[in-house]
Amino acid sequence: MLDQRNDMTHIYDGDAAKRLVQKILESYIPVFQKMKKSVLEIYGEQLEKMAWNGEK
Repeated sequence: MLDQRNDMTHIYDGDAAKRLVQKILESYIPVFQKMKKSVLEIYGEQLEKMAWNGEK
């Protein structure tokens, strides 16, 4: 993922940028969604308590 981010800083080709965005949408977003689900399953109660206490 970092390689793609680093490459993106040097991409001036619109088609290459679109391919990279598509890879992010297809490959990385689902992994982050899965991670969020796991974190909420494991730590959801603690996170909810923190939110009620005004912590961020």
